[in-house]
Amino acid sequence: MAGTGNTDRAVVVRILDANANRCAEGLRVVEEIARFSAEDASMTGRLKDVRHRVRRSAEAIARGALRHRDSAGDVGSGSATASELARGSLAAVARANFARAEEALRVLEEFGKLIDDEGARVFKSLRFELYAIERSFFAGKGAGAFMPRAPFLYAVLDRGAVGSGGVASAAAALVSAGVDMIQYRAKEAGAAERRRDVAAILEAALGASIPVIVNDDVELAAEAGADGVHIGALDMSPADARSIVGSLRIVGVSVTALDDLARANAALVDYIGVGPVYPSPTKPEAEALGAGFVRDVRGRTELPLVAIGGITAANALEVIDAGADGIAVVSAILAGDIGKNCFTLKRIIATRLQRGSGGPAGP
Repeated sequence: MAGTGNTDRAVVVRILDANANRCAEGLRVVEEIARFSAEDASMTGRLKDVRHRVRRSAEAIARGALRHRDSAGDVGSGSATASELARGSLAAVARANFARAEEALRVLEEFGKLIDDEGARVFKSLRFELYAIERSFFAGKGAGAFMPRAPFLYAVLDRGAVGSGGVASAAAALVSAGVDMIQYRAKEAGAAERRRDVAAILEAALGASIPVIVNDDVELAAEAGADGVHIGALDMSPADARSIVGSLRIVGVSVTALDDLARANAALVDYIGVGPVYPSPTKPEAEALGAGFVRDVRGRTELPLVAIGGITAANALEVIDAGADGIAVVSAILAGDIGKNCFTLKRIIATRLQRGSGGPAGP
């Protein structure tokens, strides 16, 4: 730890030691609920694995922590808030202890930077992984998020088309109309506003088995408990995105040129977004690539393809016939009556299914 003395290092090591214990204790509590109440072997194993990795990482970064441990002299050991002393259900116990573990991981990450940058990044990765586990725990989705069956309707809830006060109602309308995926896209909104929006969409989609994807903001996707993230051609690499959101979330990448396919490693990516296919009012500056480009990409990858850009009821079948597994729609869904717009597009998709098109895009 450059620029600090032995006393400072001892303080940091004590903090790391205390929070490693705090995190592991919280995880063990939730693990017992998963084991004895939910009787979920998979969830129990995931929690146990994280708990052991926290212990190992803390021991590696804070060697000699036992020498500095002073439980009797810890001025915070005897304090407790009223909320800490009250638990109304097993779910409340689980939520409190998930929060306890996640907060401890953030402390481990921040103070770990003073000793070992790489070790601190491990704690960050574990924190994001735990966000995913928490969402799975409460949603009963132990296997993680998965792509819908092709062909499917992918609604893009763009804040450019929906005001800040309309996100919750638009999300509810999309879920009620039976869309298969929802992406949240907000280029201009602030961080707090984006968090509120994603929370509202997740609440609307709860129990509906509709994956909720966040555009561009990988950390928001992880922290909010979204089902995945979509990254553009100029955003972070799929490997970096995967390291943050973990193995159980969906990662989609944009492809606007055949050269972009090099980023679409099937081991890291769940689907490819292709477009803009047609001139799009949401991206008027982008050159339309045409349905032929969808066909070209289809011939070069077996990953699910989601076509986007100017797709309407008039051209949706053309895109599906070109090889798209899903159609991502913004204006043609959000402008006017969302329910009626979705009904029209879903009916077109159903027509294609009846004609024999569309295999499974996921498990």
